[in-house]
Amino acid sequence: MTEVDHIDVIGAQSVLEVAEVVAAVLGARMEMGGEPGRIVITGAPDPDLRVVIGLAINDRGIPERWTRRITITHEHSSGERRRWTQHLHRALTERRDWTLTST
Repeated sequence: MTEVDHIDVIGAQSVLEVAEVVAAVLGARMEMGGEPGRIVITGAPDPDLRVVIGLAINDRGIPERWTRRITITHEHSSGERRRWTQHLHRALTERRDWTLTST
């Protein structure tokens, strides 16, 4: 089973907004429609890296306060997965006024 890291984002206007920033940080592109309700980041510098953005489960309240979830997996290395998670967390913290939590 592939291990997963999550970065939860509060304060973004949409899943698309989060995906655009993540794709820019990774120098990658976005694909919509492959997974219902989610955006997949493709073309990352590491071909074993998989990043998917969607809504976190059990969101309630007004849409502006919904939690967007970035899911990070790496096909071959938990160390690389953690490194990419840390890289994204730092970059998102620098670029946006979002509240982030990593799990």
